[in-house]
Amino acid sequence: MNEVSDKTSDTQVGAVRPKVMVLTHSLSPVDGVGVYGTNTLRFLAPLCDGISVYIGRKHRGLGAELPRTGVTVYEVLPTDHFPFLSWPKLAWLLVSSLPMLVRAARRADVVHSFSDYPMGFVATLVGLLARRPVVVSGHGTYSVAPCSMPFHRRLIGWMYARADRFVMGANFALTQVRRVATPAAPEVVPYGCVPDDYGVLAARGTLPEVPEPYVLCVGEVKQRKGYTTSLPAFLAAWKQRPEMHFVIVGRFVEEDPYYLQLCEWVKEAGAEQAVHFVGNVTEGRKVALMRGARVFMLTPMTSAEGGFEAFGLVFLEAGAAGTPVVGVTDSGAEDAISDGMNGFLHDRADVEGLAGSLVRLFADERLAEEMGAAGRRRAEGQTWANAATRVAQIYGEVLAARRGPASSGVGTESSP
Repeated sequence: MNEVSDKTSDTQVGAVRPKVMVLTHSLSPVDGVGVYGTNTLRFLAPLCDGISVYIGRKHRGLGAELPRTGVTVYEVLPTDHFPFLSWPKLAWLLVSSLPMLVRAARRADVVHSFSDYPMGFVATLVGLLARRPVVVSGHGTYSVAPCSMPFHRRLIGWMYARADRFVMGANFALTQVRRVATPAAPEVVPYGCVPDDYGVLAARGTLPEVPEPYVLCVGEVKQRKGYTTSLPAFLAAWKQRPEMHFVIVGRFVEEDPYYLQLCEWVKEAGAEQAVHFVGNVTEGRKVALMRGARVFMLTPMTSAEGGFEAFGLVFLEAGAAGTPVVGVTDSGAEDAISDGMNGFLHDRADVEGLAGSLVRLFADERLAEEMGAAGRRRAEGQTWANAATRVAQIYGEVLAARRGPASSGVGTESSP
């Protein structure tokens, strides 16, 4: 069996079709939690007897792939798209929404938070009050950073101790959590992709519309994406292969000092015509860009605020598009890249090594094709369908462990 579902379960998928209540701050395609939520729901919905999703009123929008059958979204929580809540905002969420959420949970069999803290804390509290088992999906930064804040440390510690299952999408992320906390029941259920979404037909005729040949990076222009490593690496490679271009997909703010520093480096190198900040793009164009790239590179780091890249779904997506990948150790890239197989891993300080890998993949098209094919095979074995299957098994396990009223189903009254 593959790595997603190699853990045996007393309850087989299909034996139990639970009603599930989900809490999250995002179902948007522009952030990792939203991508996780949307794609998990795509393949989880057929395995459940209805999923009710509770999300903030001011979220970033709903992904186009969100299922239209089996999933109902309630945009009712007094929150926006940002995952973290200060204690006054968290208190207001509880005061204004807790009774409604508890009632909704009593109509479900399982409560599942698709985001870590504080939504995972809210889900755990709701599950306790409604006497329902709770699953919390953690992703990275907000499974760790709150542990440095005295007030929030107590709440997140309580969440880790009380949740029936704490699920992480990458081994690197769980390692980071274990440095600051001890979840009672952790498990890694690897993030996935949908390989067909990155196949020949997926771009639907969309063209990259950037100069070729190019190195591609997909990630918001901010510190934890590691552009202070990847841009110097590209510029070092560009000096050897001046036909190369660097295409950066992701939101940026023109007045942001971080972005301005990157632009200054580009200007100093005389590479203004070779580096392209294209901002956010449609999903079709992202696929086209991934398929057209010679190499995909992302060099994540831990930011000054403690944020880190837990996995980096874009590595897996680039592999599904048949593109070799380059990343750095001590990051989520280690869960996605087998060094020398589907790409290259380097120490973050090894800018020359990163540049050398770019030059090598540009010079050796056969190697690039072989690594791209290996990435495609990896993506075909690590899918959202596999991840959703394991999540459904976990629901069966936590229900069986409770051996209470929730195991046999609950009422049928509709949500608000």
